[in-house]
Amino acid sequence: MELIDELVVVFLESDYELSSVLDKKTKEILLDAPESQTGKRELDWEDDESVQFLVRIPQITTEEAYNLMVKFAEMQDSSIADQLLDVLKRKEPLRTFEDKLGEQGIGDIWYEFENDYAKNRMSEWLKEVL
Repeated sequence: MELIDELVVVFLESDYELSSVLDKKTKEILLDAPESQTGKRELDWEDDESVQFLVRIPQITTEEAYNLMVKFAEMQDSSIADQLLDVLKRKEPLRTFEDKLGEQGIGDIWYEFENDYAKNRMSEWLKEVL
């Protein structure tokens, strides 16, 4: 898997209990989590030498994900757009949005749209940090 594809996965995972970092020197993605969860020694952010090339990889925020869903919904035919926008106003909009995508048979289109967004976002981020 190419680095950009790995960054897309990390960006879209949105697990705020774990974070991933990019080693700018080796271009390797490392998980920064307690040893009890990974089996590997946790990163020591106090050791300037060992973390000098590390940068935290951003993850999509809930607000950013929601706004992306709204943008996608607004691009659809009016009847589908209305249904998608309606579920985004309900409780647990992220989950119900995906359910509605499945009902409408446009889940693959959404995932491609979301992946393209993430790839562009991570490409821009990568240019900034390297």
